[in-house]
Amino acid sequence: MAQKSYDKALFRLISILSMLTKDERPTIPSLAEEFNVSQRTIQTDVYKRLSGFDITKDRVGRLVFRDGFDIFGVVGKLGKKVREC
Repeated sequence: MAQKSYDKALFRLISILSMLTKDERPTIPSLAEEFNVSQRTIQTDVYKRLSGFDITKDRVGRLVFRDGFDIFGVVGKLGKKVREC
């Protein structure tokens, strides 16, 4: 069965969050190259699709979670919203 475009996007988003959680500090160009997409696609992923995760850039342009951000707090809130539906 062929992989759907939404499967690729979901994999990319989860991978980005995983990298940030491990404090790998990727750059937009490196992510674009790794996932074989444009830098604009990565920008959309980070600044729109993952906007609730408080991602910013450090002084040298690498992506990081903003100081004090707790990914597990966001994930818990998302789970609560799903259960309420």
